[in-house]
Amino acid sequence: MIRYKNLLILPTYHDSLEFTTEIRNEFYRNPPDLIAVEFPENLKQDILTGVARLPKISVVLYYDEFLKTQLYIPITPVDSLVEAIRLGDEYGIPVEFIDIFIKNYNPPVIPLPDSYALHYISLKKFYSILNNTLGLKKRAKHYYQTKILNSDDSLQDTLKTGKEAEQWMQSSQELDEMRNLYMASRLHQIMVENSNATILVVIGLNHWEQIKILLDHKKIDLDLTAFQPEVKTTLLNIRNKDMPQLFQGIPNIIFQFEIFRHQQKMKWDDLENKQPPPELFQNFDVLEGIREILSKSIERYKIEYQERISIFKMQSLIKYARNLALIENQLVPNLFNLVLAAKSIINDDFAWIVYEESVNYPFSEDPAEIPTLELSNKGLFLNGKHFTLRRSIPIKLKAVKLPLKPKPKERYKGEWKDEWNKGRFQLVSHIPEDIFEEQYFHHIRDRSFEILRDTYKKTHKFSSTLMDGVDFRETIRNWPINQTIYVKEEISIHGSVDSVVIIFDPDNDPKSNSNTEKYPYKMMWYAEHSKESDLAFYSTFPGVNLVGPGISRIELGGVTSFYPPRNVPNIWSTRFQKEYPFIQSKAETLLTSALIFAQKKFITYVSASKPRQIFYTFAAKLNLNIIFIPLNRFNPNSLHSLRNLHIIAGKNKRKLAYKYINKRKI
Repeated sequence: MIRYKNLLILPTYHDSLEFTTEIRNEFYRNPPDLIAVEFPENLKQDILTGVARLPKISVVLYYDEFLKTQLYIPITPVDSLVEAIRLGDEYGIPVEFIDIFIKNYNPPVIPLPDSYALHYISLKKFYSILNNTLGLKKRAKHYYQTKILNSDDSLQDTLKTGKEAEQWMQSSQELDEMRNLYMASRLHQIMVENSNATILVVIGLNHWEQIKILLDHKKIDLDLTAFQPEVKTTLLNIRNKDMPQLFQGIPNIIFQFEIFRHQQKMKWDDLENKQPPPELFQNFDVLEGIREILSKSIERYKIEYQERISIFKMQSLIKYARNLALIENQLVPNLFNLVLAAKSIINDDFAWIVYEESVNYPFSEDPAEIPTLELSNKGLFLNGKHFTLRRSIPIKLKAVKLPLKPKPKERYKGEWKDEWNKGRFQLVSHIPEDIFEEQYFHHIRDRSFEILRDTYKKTHKFSSTLMDGVDFRETIRNWPINQTIYVKEEISIHGSVDSVVIIFDPDNDPKSNSNTEKYPYKMMWYAEHSKESDLAFYSTFPGVNLVGPGISRIELGGVTSFYPPRNVPNIWSTRFQKEYPFIQSKAETLLTSALIFAQKKFITYVSASKPRQIFYTFAAKLNLNIIFIPLNRFNPNSLHSLRNLHIIAGKNKRKLAYKYINKRKI
């Protein structure tokens, strides 16, 4: 905060949550009598209407004939200028608009430090560092020496129109100088008219040093303040899905800040003596907001996919997102960084959940009482035409081009369900998933045989023969103690791995009420050719979670692969359950069927825990061996792909399924 006579100057970034918080805190510490903001007077009505709509998001739109571009001013809760107006409206404090409207204004985007640094240093120090880094005082001094000391001419003659203006107005520096002269003149007027009032002035940090010189030396032009160019503006509502393309912040962070702001206001309004306690000035932390988004995403992922994301994975995700931000010289990850980190560390499904949680801004879902801005791939669609779109004051806005396959949408509500109902009696699989499943089952069989070979391997001290070769690991381990060479003996294994049983979730007792089961759907899925397995599995119901027209995602609780395919009867029948009364769960039904219909000696059982001892005894009676492999030995991303399958209602939809199902990898 800078004090100048009866002015309280707060230089600020546009569209910065941290500067918005600084303005709120300063307002509550020193309530002003009047507020002045860096907005043009002739846009006042639309801007005030947009502020009154908050927390619904709006933009003030106008067309620049010289730039051939639709320019917009965002009206969001995290813009510091908007916040100053909003505070004035809430507490009945007059607000003055002190800027001049200028066309053909295209200043360069200046790279600025991340305003999150205000959590660690004061605003005064932050501004001082920027002042020195950007040379604001030097530029202001140079302006004074070259434009004011050497010339007594008014700058009013710069206000040209038509082709003359188009040819002259090429320098953003010249236009900024005219704006600064105008704002200095308006501030001088306001100070004279309100000499005993405390005036809070919120302007861009690039302007104050030059304005201060003009005020100090009384180089103002009161005639200039009467000049207000005509402009046709439109106030438009912003939809939730378009917010990432128009604003710098993460929409859900804006929502969280709005809740924080409301709570802070209630605390202030409840004070009797208006002496705010220190805890009233706690700053909203964007990083805490990001943690809240990730926390909700983890819970949603757990519910939708029945999978937990470990704390180590989340630590890696946060670290990766931070590093992506640092590469861009920022302290806080943006939306693109978050989604890319979620995709890279977890998977696409989690990345989509993170994106959807990040862009969730509930206030934009309300019906709009004003027209809604229509964005397309070609830009802004207005009055039947497409226009390029740009912020009136350019900022570094990273386009959110998601590193994800776009999610398809229904052409009309209920389309996918209608297609499902048409073919629900002709259910088929997705062929690329069939290939993935078979490859992974073979991968598990290979892993099983490696474990089996290690089990049948013996190590001996070297005496007279090398047997099957030197066991270098055992030799190196023991050499410092007894200088002995060890050799290995590999006992030949007769037989191979038959069925593979994978239990992702054992679920509950099948005799209980089916409404309480996580995976109530039980099915036999027979091979279409000799290269596929017969499958028995239990899962969620198909047709509930639709991802495309007649395409449903199911989540497996457990599955058995019978390869090569054989004539396996329906293991879910009541007859099968009665024949083997020791079965206590759906997982044990799968293991029992693998043992009963085995054609080879070894059965692989992949689960979080070993089967009951009775199954080892039962396998021994059948001259079979169970190879147990803990579920956590396998890549969780591959298990996620293995567990989440898609069922298609009708073969005719197979050729379209690739558009709705992500490519699967081992």
